[in-house]
Amino acid sequence: MTPILYAWPTRVVVVAALLLLAADRAPIAHLQDDPSAAGRRLYDEVKRFALTGGSIEVVNLKLTRDRVEMAFTGTFYLGSAIDRVTGAVFIGQGTLRTAVPPNDFERENVKRLIGADLVESDFKTAVLRWSDDSLKLIDGRRTEGGLAPEQAQRLAAEFEPRFLQETGANLSARIAGAILDQQAPGVFFAQVDGGRRGRFNVLLDHQGWLPVSNFGINGGEKGLIFAHQAGLYLNEVWMAFYAQADYERGQAAYSDTSDLIDIRHQQLDVDLRQFDRRIGVSARIEAEVRQANVRAIPFKIGESLSSYARARLEYQLRVKAARLAGKPIAWVQEDWEGGFTLFLPQTVGIGESLTLEVDLDGNFMQRVTEFAYPISNTSWLPRHGDLDRSTFDLNFRHRTRERVAAIGTRISEQPDAAERDVTITKYQIKQPVALAVFALGPYERKVESVKFEGTATAIPIEVNSLPARVMPVKADFVLAELGNSLRYFAAMFGAYPYPNFGAAFHPFPFGQGFPTMMMLPPTDRAEKNTFSFMAHETAHQWWGNIVAWRSYRDQWLSEGFAEYSGILYTFARDKERPQSAVELIRDARQSLLDTPRTALGVGRGRWNDIGPIILGLRLNTTQSAGAYQTLIYNKGALVLRMLHFLMTNPTTADDKPFTAMMTAFVERHRNKSASTDEFRTIASEHFARTSIAQKYGLKDLNWFFRQWVYETGLPSYQLEYALKDQPDGKVMLSGTIKQDGVGAEWFMPVPLVMSFEANQEARTTIGARGPSTAFELSLPARPRKVELDPLSWVLSEKTTTRAR
Repeated sequence: MTPILYAWPTRVVVVAALLLLAADRAPIAHLQDDPSAAGRRLYDEVKRFALTGGSIEVVNLKLTRDRVEMAFTGTFYLGSAIDRVTGAVFIGQGTLRTAVPPNDFERENVKRLIGADLVESDFKTAVLRWSDDSLKLIDGRRTEGGLAPEQAQRLAAEFEPRFLQETGANLSARIAGAILDQQAPGVFFAQVDGGRRGRFNVLLDHQGWLPVSNFGINGGEKGLIFAHQAGLYLNEVWMAFYAQADYERGQAAYSDTSDLIDIRHQQLDVDLRQFDRRIGVSARIEAEVRQANVRAIPFKIGESLSSYARARLEYQLRVKAARLAGKPIAWVQEDWEGGFTLFLPQTVGIGESLTLEVDLDGNFMQRVTEFAYPISNTSWLPRHGDLDRSTFDLNFRHRTRERVAAIGTRISEQPDAAERDVTITKYQIKQPVALAVFALGPYERKVESVKFEGTATAIPIEVNSLPARVMPVKADFVLAELGNSLRYFAAMFGAYPYPNFGAAFHPFPFGQGFPTMMMLPPTDRAEKNTFSFMAHETAHQWWGNIVAWRSYRDQWLSEGFAEYSGILYTFARDKERPQSAVELIRDARQSLLDTPRTALGVGRGRWNDIGPIILGLRLNTTQSAGAYQTLIYNKGALVLRMLHFLMTNPTTADDKPFTAMMTAFVERHRNKSASTDEFRTIASEHFARTSIAQKYGLKDLNWFFRQWVYETGLPSYQLEYALKDQPDGKVMLSGTIKQDGVGAEWFMPVPLVMSFEANQEARTTIGARGPSTAFELSLPARPRKVELDPLSWVLSEKTTTRAR
């Protein structure tokens, strides 16, 4: 299914010496007779970027690439053309203008970040790189050969090393890959400088690799405009956009449709014997080709490492060798790069199988007391597609004094026959998963089994606990909570599919819920935040693992769902303090009204207005640091809670339609990725049969998703009511619900609760539409209290009730 670009207003990242020093040190001499070396040689030529291709003088030359319009008056100095010209340096006077796409969020983001209604600037220099037909469009008086001026040569020599350090993106590898794989339209890049907006970048990648691999923007966008924030060690995406043709069609393909291969299985042999200095990772990758004409395959690794403290340079896992079907092949991985590229000896096509082997090593572990963990739990292994699923065999060689905890099932833990005081521990996971993780240390294991309600199925749960000398942890409490929450969610969301479950402690103030294993801080207090937190991470077995999010726009399906799951579990678990979950809801609602933080201090307005939850990680900017946590976790949870309300019979409080919908969502997308649109489809199917849908004649939830997922509206509700005794002994309740802060067409059923003597209650809903909705209800007796949404089911800035 492809993402729909809704018409809804969605507020939806000496010069020759310099060149020699920049050359990659990868050994390729032994590959000179291997056809794969031809790909590496093309890469070397693209990377060399020697300005020996002559020059072109232009006057008011217009160059349009998709929605980016550039004008040049000056001189282009062209790169060499052994295969083709793939770039130029421009010196002169230029302008750049890019209209914001028809999207409220992009428009507001540009306004927030650069204070303008569009991206527009002059410039004096530009570095341009391309694999497309840009050279054909640079028309002017051409002078062949000649030595480019020193300024142009310096710009060419300094550009890519700096760009690699700032972004982790190997632009030359991307261009060489686009040429080798015959991709059209291909790639265009421009870095402009010397104008009123300083140095910034324009990237058009029609296959989406660089937006995905180095910016996490994987919703199908083809273009980015971004600038590096040196003091913050990050790249600020001013604007992301689909291709013009996508907007014209109103539909775009997800980025993963351009993946070159589908990894089916990985065997990872991990050498941890000297983990305090280095680790070795040998990856055997079994994959199927998904595209035609594949000669170069990029992989991500260590891309999440920052340039701060030289982390991506000093700690990266570096490729040492690569093989295809056991035979050496060429590869490239530059300093500072967040990945590597393999070059195949011949073109392969759709459906062909590949067995690739890559040997890497580096100082990729962080040590805390006696324990060690990958610097990044999500980027220590080579990956091609974003959240592509595969099965895993994980084999660890480590000192006998430590133990390894990892995802999957531990199938053996035996002494290494070849080396004293070394143990080989093997894990395996047969279900396809997107991420793998491990930890190392003198763990003390505690195990018990959990049996699922209504079945004969029982699985082991294992906690890899800290020894008392490191930190005392109530492992029995943690085991019990894991078992309780796992049973609770299996009953609510469908069968737990893995053969085991467990956790390992780490000393960091956050949790991560990987398939079969959670990474947890040592939290063991029996109170609401612990219940909610541990249940949140357990719920990721369903939300994020069994069903993954399709793109960054769908991340609320993981974190928002897990956050609400934690609230539901706390309702059920903390019966001694029933207010615990109510407090969690109250705090989540309040967070939306708090003032945003910026990278330098306090911002303006409120978190809720930064953007809709469909924007995922892009909600975080230098002007809204922390928006992702507030909106995707908290608001995402509250939006799902409103769906829970809409699928509950207000009279009987029967919420079976909600659990049926959530279970059906899991089953339909088990071991797959799901989009918000796909969730909306299945939610609509179940909602159409509910009492609220039938009461208001609603056939789907398009209106709900438009308001709460794709927009930022936050209404306030005020109920004014009066009671009047009737001749027949009944009481007429008449009132008006005022709905402020949203548009005239905003619609939402809101719960109304009447409390009578003897603890009797009557519950119904009023469909609030527009600024004011009047209603009348005939009651059997005079209520002692009338309240609008006393349980805060419907998200609002403020909800009040006043008798007239």
